[in-house]
Amino acid sequence: PVNVCFQRYSVAVYLVRVFTAADLFSQLKLCSVESAERCRERIQDKLRYDPESEIATTGLRVSLICPLVKMRLGVPSRVLTCAHLQCFDAVFFLQMNEKKPTWTCPVCDKPAPFELLTIDGLLAEILKETSEDIEEIEYLTDGSWLPISDEEKRDRERERSNTPDYPVVDICIPEANGHSPAHSSTSLTGKSGSGSVAGGSGAPGVPGGGAVVDLTLDSSSEEEGGGAGGDSEDTEDSADSPAPKRGRYNYDKDLVTAY
Repeated sequence: PVNVCFQRYSVAVYLVRVFTAADLFSQLKLCSVESAERCRERIQDKLRYDPESEIATTGLRVSLICPLVKMRLGVPSRVLTCAHLQCFDAVFFLQMNEKKPTWTCPVCDKPAPFELLTIDGLLAEILKETSEDIEEIEYLTDGSWLPISDEEKRDRERERSNTPDYPVVDICIPEANGHSPAHSSTSLTGKSGSGSVAGGSGAPGVPGGGAVVDLTLDSSSEEEGGGAGGDSEDTEDSADSPAPKRGRYNYDKDLVTAY
């Protein structure tokens, strides 16, 4: 049996006090506000040119919308140990941690204890100077800032989404059977600017009664078009004119000439 007389016990009494979100917010405004000048110095440090780096950052965009509630910031705050400049609303952050304490940064998910919270004085001034329709700003290398309107956002997105127009290429078909070459304007997408068949006097350098057939079209489209349209044309011509002459096809050339 264990002798309880020789065991040691210790007793501690803790006096605790529950702080509400309003109490913590009052302490935050009183003790932890970063001045606008200090914020500008922080921005300049982030955007300072590094000769050893191949990439230079000329601006940093910061949203004026709180990532917690998707509303405009009221009291912009962030954690001193975080590397980003994006802020979140201090009031909503404290209220959410009052209900369910997590104390993590809503931007980068790093630990965000109350002792490291600070109010961004520069962004607080920007929120007072900008209108409600401005949802984003851009910090510049000298510590200044520019508002980004919705119209500018749409213009930049439109510039990114627009694809450049394809240039038009003039294709010249080589001379075949002593006839002059035929020209057609074709884009890079493969759509021909000239008709598929030019007959009679429409094709220069081709004797009367001859026909120039463009073989650059798909064989399937020619077979479909020729099967229906060609039979009807032959039927109509046979009633008023003598039987058509048989043509001679030269598959080694780009042009086909009927004699």
